[in-house]
Amino acid sequence: MPYYVFRISADKKNLTLLETYAKFAEAKNACRDLRKQQGPQDTDLIRMAFANSEKDAKRLLTDPRKENTPLEEWEA
Repeated sequence: MPYYVFRISADKKNLTLLETYAKFAEAKNACRDLRKQQGPQDTDLIRMAFANSEKDAKRLLTDPRKENTPLEEWEA
């Protein structure tokens, strides 16, 4: 499965695929470089997702995550 690198708008409505990578290290380094290039006024997020397809990667990045409670963390 590939790693997808996206630019996510500040309102989290627009996801733009920037690049696809085969290896985690390449994707991680690309994310770091892109974040370094952002200016102080740039509020977009640079995120990476590991998924079967671009559609699955977008879903992973946009679906709200349920917050863990301290009890759930303790039981894990």
